[in-house]
Amino acid sequence: MSLITPNTDALSSYFAKAKYLMAWRISLAFSVAFFILTSVFTKSDPRVFGVFLTILIIILSCIIYLKTTKKFNPLFWVYTVSGTILVHVSNNIIFEFTHYVDFLWMICITLLAFVGLGRKIGFIFIVLHAIGITYFFTFSLNKHIQILEVRSINEIIRDIIEIFFALAIISYLLSQYIVFNSHFANRLKRANIQLSKKNEENIVLVKEIHHRVKNNLQIVISLLRLQKGELKSDEAKRHFNEAINRIMVMSLIHKKLYQETEMAHIEIQPYLKELSNDVIRISNMGFPIRFKINSEVDKIGLKTIVPLGLLINELLSNSIKHAFLKKEDGLININIFKRKKIGYTVIYSDNGNWIEPKKNCTGFGLGLIQTLAEQLEGNMTRNQSEYTFSIKNLDN
Repeated sequence: MSLITPNTDALSSYFAKAKYLMAWRISLAFSVAFFILTSVFTKSDPRVFGVFLTILIIILSCIIYLKTTKKFNPLFWVYTVSGTILVHVSNNIIFEFTHYVDFLWMICITLLAFVGLGRKIGFIFIVLHAIGITYFFTFSLNKHIQILEVRSINEIIRDIIEIFFALAIISYLLSQYIVFNSHFANRLKRANIQLSKKNEENIVLVKEIHHRVKNNLQIVISLLRLQKGELKSDEAKRHFNEAINRIMVMSLIHKKLYQETEMAHIEIQPYLKELSNDVIRISNMGFPIRFKINSEVDKIGLKTIVPLGLLINELLSNSIKHAFLKKEDGLININIFKRKKIGYTVIYSDNGNWIEPKKNCTGFGLGLIQTLAEQLEGNMTRNQSEYTFSIKNLDN
């Protein structure tokens, strides 16, 4: 430890130590500089001597306070407030001096406010100095010009010394500002690296969870298929197939999630295409069914992909059961459009021969479709083989 670098073990954080050292070093520099200036002006101008002596007393008091309490924040307030008052009082009372250096002191005070007290306080001092400068140019400058005389060599030397000292303080404050910013940047860089590593670990973990859930659902599907093989009733087998399809929808979602780079959304067209192919493959229709999938939405969020997938699955199952019984080929159209006012429109249709449902029909499939539409914050209308869903949000 030395006079310039005192012990800072009592302070915990990096910035507390840095600001303490900055306050201490500035106080020492001020004390030396204003001791010299006070000595120089002892026999010249009593008013200037009084100003510099007042500053020197304030600085020495601050050094004692800082050494005793280790509290640096009050020093920044004392230096910025008292410095502002003294600079502008000097500008508007002492007209015999050039006051060029006073504008440097204003910059120094403003930088000290920014670095030591924060951005908001710094802007406040900018405004205060702007008001003071405006007052000086409006009411004092002309009188100052009239009174100002040719400077002697000694006076020029004193002004140069004070200017160099002010520039040195400004340079030190700017260097401290750069050091603080560099420290912030390094901390941010380290934090980003740690977050990136943690994020990669979480992604791997979440993908593993989705992979295991998908495998578990596949086991459930396999068990249901084995159980279906022991059934003799075609009706029971059909219900098993429907249950298998619904579980397959959720299994496919988890499969897509651990395959996707971005796990918050799923690409809708590949998902619907794979889902449709799987449903048709399981159904064993015996003739080809073509699909036309058109979507103005690229990706759909996790909140809506499950009900939407189940909805499409029910519609596909209905088409297979009721629309293509007397056809040798089939065509299914799935369209998703964006709407400015109502959100989104999902239109499902096929080229099959549909029979109008009976009035007050409460079949499980139709009821499930209506329930899923409500989960998507939408409603459903049907026109023969075409289902239209107006959906508020797809969480894309």
